[in-house]
Amino acid sequence: MLVPKGSRTEENIFKTYQTESRDKWIYKAFAEKAESEGKEHIAKLFRAAAESEDIRAHTLLKALHETSKASSDLWMAGGYDPKHIKDTTAENLKEAIEVETHEFSKLYPQMIRDAENDGWSFAKECFTYASVVDEVHASLFKRALHNLDKKRNVDYYVCESCGNTIENKPVGSCKVCGSSESAFKMVK
Repeated sequence: MLVPKGSRTEENIFKTYQTESRDKWIYKAFAEKAESEGKEHIAKLFRAAAESEDIRAHTLLKALHETSKASSDLWMAGGYDPKHIKDTTAENLKEAIEVETHEFSKLYPQMIRDAENDGWSFAKECFTYASVVDEVHASLFKRALHNLDKKRNVDYYVCESCGNTIENKPVGSCKVCGSSESAFKMVK
C-alpha cells in the first residue's frame, strides 16, 4: 500500500535514517577514542553498535522504497558533529546510554504507533526491531561502563537482518527477528 508523501511514517523514516547514520559515525569515533585509551574491549563494542546502526539505516531505506513514492537521496544524510565526541570513553559510554535509552523509550514507541496507523507494516517492523536493539545497546553500554577498567575478551556479533548485537558467538536464532545464527557476523 502506498501512503501519500508526507505521512508521519515517511517523515519518521527520514528522521530515523539520519539518526542511525549519524550514530554509526559517532560510535566509530567513540571506538577510536576507546582505543586511544587502551580500552580495546570497549572499542569492539562501539564498532559492533556502529555496524548495527548501519544495518538498521539500510533496512529503513528498504521500508521507504517499498512503501513510498519519495525520491530523496538519503545516502547523503548522516555524518556527525565532532562536538559529540567527549573527552573520555566513560563520558562517551554515558552519552551512548542516554541516546539509546531516549530512542527506545521515547522515540520509537510513537513511530511504531504512527506506522501502524499509516498502514506501513514493514516500517512498523523496522521501528520495532530498532527499539529492541537500542535497548540491547543501552544494556551493553551500561555493562561496559560498569566494567570500564576491566579488560574483557569479548567478541561481538551483529545480526545482519535486524542489527541485534550480542556478546560472544550466537547460539540459536536471533532473539529479535528470528533469523538463523548464520545471520550474525563477528565485528572486529
